Amino acid sequence: MEKLVQQSILSLPPDQRAVLVLRDVEGLEYEQIAELLELNLGTVKSRIHRARMALKDKLKPVWEGVNR
Repeated sequence: MEKLVQQSILSLPPDQRAVLVLRDVEGLEYEQIAELLELNLGTVKSRIHRARMALKDKLKPVWEGVNR
């Protein structure tokens, strides 16, 4: 499962992958990510949201298979 999650993260567009990893893997705050990547705070939040939704879509078939 861990490998599948890693592969799914790697398949995200680079801009989404970067913010997702910084937030959910490295634990940085939104403001820190915005400063580090020189982005507006709103941009960081929307990219993280889109990345999480994309991961959810990619992993949904696997999750449904596990819960059957």
